[in-house]
Amino acid sequence: MDKKQQQLTNMHTFSVAAKFLSFTKAAEELFISQGAVSQRIKQLELQLGFMLFVRLTRRLKLTVEGERLLQALNQSFDLIFSEIDDIRFKELRGELYLGVAPTFAQSWLLKRLPEFQAMYPNLNIKLRVKASPLNFQHEPVDLAIYYSERHHAEFFSQKLFDEYITPVCSPSYYENQLNTVDNKEPLESNQLLAENFSDLTLIHCSESLESNQPQHEWKLWLGKQSDEQVKRLVLPEASMIVNHADMANSAASYSMGMAMGRIALIEEKLHTKALIAPFESVSSGRAYHLICPQGQQTRPRNKAFIDWLMACLSKA
Repeated sequence: MDKKQQQLTNMHTFSVAAKFLSFTKAAEELFISQGAVSQRIKQLELQLGFMLFVRLTRRLKLTVEGERLLQALNQSFDLIFSEIDDIRFKELRGELYLGVAPTFAQSWLLKRLPEFQAMYPNLNIKLRVKASPLNFQHEPVDLAIYYSERHHAEFFSQKLFDEYITPVCSPSYYENQLNTVDNKEPLESNQLLAENFSDLTLIHCSESLESNQPQHEWKLWLGKQSDEQVKRLVLPEASMIVNHADMANSAASYSMGMAMGRIALIEEKLHTKALIAPFESVSSGRAYHLICPQGQQTRPRNKAFIDWLMACLSKA
């Protein structure tokens, strides 16, 4: 048998033995003898130059190197079988695994996904909701959507749209705290804002911010204001801190304070007047990017989702 083919056979045997942590159960699974399993593992360890298992009394334990190899093999086998499905079914069936930040999923993506489901009813969507960036090497994700300030050169990266931020609150909170009961644009009177700003309760979100800088977006917003009087305002001490932007927006809609809203994620609340955005909006310096490993963007199921997403944005 060719050496590479033999090594592949041995690696498959290792993955089964690692699954059960038992040579006996691996032999039953592979329909070979326990001795054959043991021999294949020994051959593989010699070929690789490191141990894969610690042989304990009546049980096996993976070495650190064995755990790393098993993780790599599982990902490789998943990719192989996924490619087989691609060839057989042109990949528009099976599963599409999406990694998305919680607030983006809840406030932007979910309400649009039924259209995609209707177009591809045999393609099952799996959503992995996670605030921090996903690791494609350790998590079975096909595509991810990041909110970030940089281009991800090491991946295929498709910019979706820029984000803008602005303070938001409920209409009643605005009227009560800033003493405005009419429909005038508040920035027509920055003096009014300056006089009342210190009395506000600011709702900070730590979802996309450094944990030691909960006021980051507020400082960014102040710094980009066109009016010098607004730029000089001092942020109020009264605050509330949450770890999801959607929670911050909800707290603001319940008149608990003023939150820094992302325009793309609060469209519905602005439309229904659950929130108002009374002040000037500025660029957040960040954008939403669709990310996947280089080359994976052309796979039929990934391409179908990317094309659909870009079509959604073109209609907006």
